[in-house]
Amino acid sequence: MKRALFTGIPGVFVPVLDLGKSAEWYKNVLGLEEFKRSDITVEFKVNDGDPVLILFHANSHVPVKFPSNRHIEGNYFIFKTSDVEATHNILVKQKVPVSDIMLFEGVQKYFFFEDIDGNKLSVED
Repeated sequence: MKRALFTGIPGVFVPVLDLGKSAEWYKNVLGLEEFKRSDITVEFKVNDGDPVLILFHANSHVPVKFPSNRHIEGNYFIFKTSDVEATHNILVKQKVPVSDIMLFEGVQKYFFFEDIDGNKLSVED
């Protein structure tokens, strides 16, 4: 068996217009822990390991949108949670745009939501 070229994914970049405002949103709404900041990026640990979520300042509105694929909606990365319903309820209470909770192949629960820049993100159990 051929060995993989890569050992992990150390970061996922998300473009934002207002770095400070978006960083506050990701901290206060999603509860992520900021650990590094520069003049063009803010890095967050999602948990104790990789990957790191990196907000980067974009000069124009470029929300992360996954192209349509037949009937499937998608996004570029997924947050993992132990309780999809509780996470969904928290985001709804904070007035975050969210989809309904859906079921993938009758087993896995997931939903989509958007950050303040319109970046489409998702959550699964």
